[in-house]
Amino acid sequence: MNPVIIGNLLLTLLGLLFVFHLLIIAGIVPYGIVWGGKIQNRQQMLRMETVSLIVLTLAVLLVLMRVGYLQWVENPLVLQGGMWLLFAFFTLNTLGNMTARSPFEKYGFGSLTVLLAVCCLVLALS
Repeated sequence: MNPVIIGNLLLTLLGLLFVFHLLIIAGIVPYGIVWGGKIQNRQQMLRMETVSLIVLTLAVLLVLMRVGYLQWVENPLVLQGGMWLLFAFFTLNTLGNMTARSPFEKYGFGSLTVLLAVCCLVLALS
């Protein structure tokens, strides 16, 4: 598996997730289908979605550095460690998705986070 191709796939998926979370904030996508259906109001949704956007931004920056598109951090061990953290994050996120009430989150996003975790694993091992 070519790390650059996997990185590009990962960047595409993370970008799509970023847009998805923006659509939730804009009210186009209902917030009841994310965060396990546990968000109670708009203020709570804004807090949680802000966390999502920050995490996604950091993940995108890390992947950009790991595949060599950005040169901010040049230590490969730091970048590899970051990819292991993302792998762990998406693996735990998958487990969380499996407990969601919404079938869309459980099966749709559960499958997506498995794919994200595998991509992160490939980049961590390369």
